[in-house]
Amino acid sequence: MRDDHPLAGEWLPVCNSDDVPADGARGFTVADERIVVWRDSLGVAHVWRDYCPHRGAQLSLGSVERDRIVCPYHGWSYDIEGQCLHIPSNPSLRPSKRACATTYLAEEKYGVVWMCIGEPSYALDFYPEAAIEGGRRINLAPQTVRSSAPRVVENFLDMAHFSFVHRGILGVQDHTEVPDYDVVPLANGGLEARQCRYWQPAGIPGQSGAMFEYVYRVKRPLIAMLTKMASDDGQGALHIMLAVSPVTQTETRVWLVSIHENDATHSDQSLYDFNMEILLQDTPIVESQWPKRLPLDLDAELHQKCDRMSVAYRRWLGEQAFAYGTSLGG
Repeated sequence: MRDDHPLAGEWLPVCNSDDVPADGARGFTVADERIVVWRDSLGVAHVWRDYCPHRGAQLSLGSVERDRIVCPYHGWSYDIEGQCLHIPSNPSLRPSKRACATTYLAEEKYGVVWMCIGEPSYALDFYPEAAIEGGRRINLAPQTVRSSAPRVVENFLDMAHFSFVHRGILGVQDHTEVPDYDVVPLANGGLEARQCRYWQPAGIPGQSGAMFEYVYRVKRPLIAMLTKMASDDGQGALHIMLAVSPVTQTETRVWLVSIHENDATHSDQSLYDFNMEILLQDTPIVESQWPKRLPLDLDAELHQKCDRMSVAYRRWLGEQAFAYGTSLGG
């Protein structure tokens, strides 16, 4: 564990649960560090630094054998605690305690494998319990966006782009006004935008154009929630979690997990395709924004009342001196 990393207390998504084979390992990059994810015989996911301390080879290129991960270079094998147990070139030697892989805390929740580089500062608890029990969960395949993680989060909190980037789906150009809304601090930290309303054409979840209400919440710098309130035609509420994991300061992996309440109209595939279309429409716009690191100086860009939530988000990041992917980081 590392407590000196700028993201030390944050839970970061690494991969979807079904991306990790039962009998193998997968390599990823999170916050400029190579990461390996592998499962033991009980199916428990382990998240480690993708590095063998012998000669620096990637453990993700190795194999998983009897609750051990085996380095592909010289066959050193490590148990689930990260301790080396066997060195083939010197089989009679009992490996020292220094022969140990770097391990991180891992948790699987919402169909995602998460890691924490240091001591977690919060629990992974974002959806209403009733929604989880009664709704359908749709996990998108994670997507790469060539921009900073805070830029991606801010875009998720923005409604004014609906009629332009998502024309005909989330908005139309005959209805572009964003009515004013309130932004309030959450009791346990973070922000909530209430009474967010926007006119949307026929689509998920409505069958005719209407004004819909949203609630946005940002509980952590790199995790945001959206709740689209239930509609008059019987469609239940929609809950979406956006979780972003920086690959580098200016490249981000994006997870979108949605829970759909009382939606018997749409198939899982149609819901997946709809959410993916929205994410892919956002991607080139966010990648075009400059600078890629989110400016926290509120005088650096122009703001309107529709930007109330994004301004509050920038100010909140500044108050926390959150530097990874922002102008505070260089």
